[in-house]
Amino acid sequence: MIPVFKPELKKKDIEAAYQTLKKGQISGTFADSINSLEKNFAKFNKTKFAVAVSSGTTALHLAIACLNLKKGSEVLVSATTNIATGLAIVHNGLIPKFIDSKIDTWNIDEKKIEKNITKKTKALLIVHFLGNPCKMDTIVKIAKKNKLFLIEDCAEAHGASFKKKKVGSFGIAGCYSFYANKIISSGEGGLITTNNKNFYEKLKLYRNLGFTKPRFKHFVKGYNFRMTGMQAAIANSQLSYINQIIKKKILIQQNYQKYLKHNLVSFLKEEKGSKSVFWMVGILLSKKLKNKKNILQKELLKKGIDTRSFFMSMNEQPCFKEYKMKTTTYVSNNLWKNGIYLPSSHNLKEKNIKQICRKVLSVIKQN
Repeated sequence: MIPVFKPELKKKDIEAAYQTLKKGQISGTFADSINSLEKNFAKFNKTKFAVAVSSGTTALHLAIACLNLKKGSEVLVSATTNIATGLAIVHNGLIPKFIDSKIDTWNIDEKKIEKNITKKTKALLIVHFLGNPCKMDTIVKIAKKNKLFLIEDCAEAHGASFKKKKVGSFGIAGCYSFYANKIISSGEGGLITTNNKNFYEKLKLYRNLGFTKPRFKHFVKGYNFRMTGMQAAIANSQLSYINQIIKKKILIQQNYQKYLKHNLVSFLKEEKGSKSVFWMVGILLSKKLKNKKNILQKELLKKGIDTRSFFMSMNEQPCFKEYKMKTTTYVSNNLWKNGIYLPSSHNLKEKNIKQICRKVLSVIKQN
């Protein structure tokens, strides 16, 4: 079986976790590895600060919570994304407004953002889908013009950049995930980047149950969103060779595009000046193939090739039915209906990619 993704831990990653265990620094409140990860990731991302947390989901939740928005405020958000992005909004008592995607980059359509801004709109949460940066120059201008907080969901985009500036450094917060299949991973875990010192201090306070002095007297309603020492050690170790991983991801994408050429299959396009890290290789099947996606996935699985569907548009999610917008997210619906991820493990070999592409093409040609 060729999996969609197989995590890889090098000996140095395991040794880093072991050394943390050996020191007894297992908790997120007193592990040196936490400080090292935060310092090194901020340096890598060219942001002033970074705060490690327990997951990418809690990174989003905490970043939004620390904006202290009035309950019922609206947050504009990419419609094509993992459910976690929307959950972070609603669990903070806010109202998500789902903005459709673009058919070429598969990212939020910046031309549709301002049309959905109302007096209640206070923040903009954009997603760099599959590690492909959004059109950040336009988005930053919109956020500033309308006085909106800008948060970047960078869960899939470690190291991606737009016009030589790293994602996660454009808004008040960049939220990362270290889940098992991400660019770098510690199994679970996440991180928030920011250039705002006051926001940084607030993130640290609320991450750790609001502990101040005197201890056990709490002035704010915080959260336990701490990362463990072992997780931080693994993530920090992988961060030391992240550029090697990104090079592999780019090569994997290039090989897929080399061997999977068909007028009914399209790959994502990058904005001018952007550098995608291609977290997962995605393909979008033409509508002419008429519901071929499910058939393709089943046939590939029979041949030992696993795949995953793109995300359902959040405007169509059953759990968000109370927030469903009247405007249909046509492009996001199409991505859900006709888009899939192909195997994208860091060390996927070219011969495997050739094999996968042959199988994909054979099924498509049966149409």
